[in-house]
Amino acid sequence: MTRDYRLDNIRCLLIFLVVFCHLLTELPHSALTGALYQVIYVFHMPAFVFVTGYFARFRPKRMAAGLLLPYVVFQVLATARRNVVAGRMWASGLTLVYPQWTLWYLLACVLWYATIPLLDRARGNRAQATVVVVGLVASCAAGFAPWLGEFMDLARVVAFFPFFCAGYYAGRRRLSDKLDALPTRRLRRLRVVSICVVALAMAIHYAHGPAPKEVLYRDTPFASAWDFEARVTVQLAAMAWCLALFACAPRRDLGPATMTGRNTMSIYLLHTWGIRALRHVLPPPGGPALQVCVCAVLAMAMLVLLGNDYVGTAFRYVFGGRWLKARERRVGGARNRP
Repeated sequence: MTRDYRLDNIRCLLIFLVVFCHLLTELPHSALTGALYQVIYVFHMPAFVFVTGYFARFRPKRMAAGLLLPYVVFQVLATARRNVVAGRMWASGLTLVYPQWTLWYLLACVLWYATIPLLDRARGNRAQATVVVVGLVASCAAGFAPWLGEFMDLARVVAFFPFFCAGYYAGRRRLSDKLDALPTRRLRRLRVVSICVVALAMAIHYAHGPAPKEVLYRDTPFASAWDFEARVTVQLAAMAWCLALFACAPRRDLGPATMTGRNTMSIYLLHTWGIRALRHVLPPPGGPALQVCVCAVLAMAMLVLLGNDYVGTAFRYVFGGRWLKARERRVGGARNRP
């Protein structure tokens, strides 16, 4: 099967934005960083979840090897690092139901993947669209449930779930192949329309004023009715972004960028350790514009160091189930011997 470079190119952009935004959190707040937050946090994680859903399959063994195992390993490492720095016993307060920093995403993936048998029951465009719409409604209403909070990061699990559903159904219907089959004129028209929809959605988002970080992070209950309105506009804008990225992303192999896109797991798990090491030199001297440029350069450097095929292949072998597939081949071969 031919590899779909469009998805790799989208993931390269999104993982860059993930690392870049985490570096931005180390900078003092300014009008520039605030504006970047308002744009990037609207769509970068929803789009990441959309792409995750696009590739999702319900394979319990692969889920255990590729999601649960790295979650447990890095949760233990992060807890041990925090305790050692604080002068406590390394395992003090170790828990697997309160994820450390970015590890919520792996735990959320386990919960989303577990719903795939239920998602498969929706067949036909109308049924699948209904699932996505119901998920959007639930994600907007989740802010009214204060019990959806830090425990297993359920607030974000519910908030991003409709994007997983939309991506999963898009993958089952091979959306990327259908885009490639469109005539050039229709594809250009689709790109223009999708960009216009994103511009309109972002204009509506900005018309409400800057959304609080809690709304952009989608991880805390609403503090007011305005937060609910902001959540609705943010979710709709994020869905428009997902469609626009798919329509506009190049299908061809872009070399290093495409390579980075197929090695996002190693970047996602390791970049936080690099940021912790850089905290001694961040923020760099200079104005906000220069500091943002430095963060962009550092983010690209991390992608080169952590997203090359050498590191990516090692991670796929340990955490991606490569060893599991090799074991299955050996066991299968032994069973087939006379």
